[in-house]
Amino acid sequence: MRIRVFDIMLFTGLFVIQITSLAQDFHFSMNQLSPLNLNPAIVGNFDGDMRINSNHRSQWSAVTIPYSTYSISADLNTKKQLPIGFIINQDRAGDSKFNTIQFNLGSAFNLISDSIQQLRVGFQSGITTRGINTNDITFDAQYNGTQFDPNLPTNENFSNFNHVYGNLNLGVHYMVNFKSQLIQIHASCFNLNQSNQSFLGATPPVSLDLKWIGKISHSYLINDFFSLTSSGFITRQGPHQEILIGTEFQYTLAELSYLKRAFWTGIYYRTRDAVFVSSGLIFDAWKIGLSYDINLSKLIPASNMRGGFEIGVAYIMKKKIKLVSPLFICPDYL
Repeated sequence: MRIRVFDIMLFTGLFVIQITSLAQDFHFSMNQLSPLNLNPAIVGNFDGDMRINSNHRSQWSAVTIPYSTYSISADLNTKKQLPIGFIINQDRAGDSKFNTIQFNLGSAFNLISDSIQQLRVGFQSGITTRGINTNDITFDAQYNGTQFDPNLPTNENFSNFNHVYGNLNLGVHYMVNFKSQLIQIHASCFNLNQSNQSFLGATPPVSLDLKWIGKISHSYLINDFFSLTSSGFITRQGPHQEILIGTEFQYTLAELSYLKRAFWTGIYYRTRDAVFVSSGLIFDAWKIGLSYDINLSKLIPASNMRGGFEIGVAYIMKKKIKLVSPLFICPDYL
């Protein structure tokens, strides 16, 4: 009963938040498979020695040139020193081939850590480069009154077609584990330095808005085979906002030492935008997930309800414990 009350309160609280519009930056639906894009505080926060994540998302292929997003990250978990992790993101969108490449390096540490709870703080810093290609873009100045004329000047004055700026991100992660339940709370802020992102040399500079991310999840181990995770996710960047709520079910086939075989499936709702379903499997050190967005926004007449396809892969490397054969010493009288 306590579990149901928690889930109802979580979903109700998220539904009553007023919606403004969709998120501004690129994102992944399966944010749990892109941890360093979710929160810098979870660098090195996993059961193992090294974690590698890779993600790809393609969307709006039914409407225009597909928007493609790629991400790869790796982080190390060491007991003698602070963990370290890096992430590389690439996003390409539209006729202008608006290309964003981002590299961040980060670390995290515990403020509180015991058998019941854990509080971590983490940071990231790096650079972002953005570029556009105007070869396939048309402008209103190239309309001669009758038709489009590509030989006419665009009358646009781009000061440059590439722009580089710095990144600074900060995050906090709190986790409490009691009996068969696990609650996790994420709070992170990206673009703390609010870099200038103008291609036109605008004065005053066009600052990149802060991006706030919050997530709360509740996992309940029903028995040795079944578990249920409910989560709520919110992103805000300037006037843009995204809210994501859903539930994920996991069935464990076998789990023993380094062996784990399980599959999971979930359904999520992104407010005023889409419903997406996800499914995947866990095979020992590997976790693989697939998801597909079903568009429910005002773009339905063009999208025909088709949204985005996404794949995420995670691999966690563990050093295997070497078992030393016992040494038997025979008594002298034998």
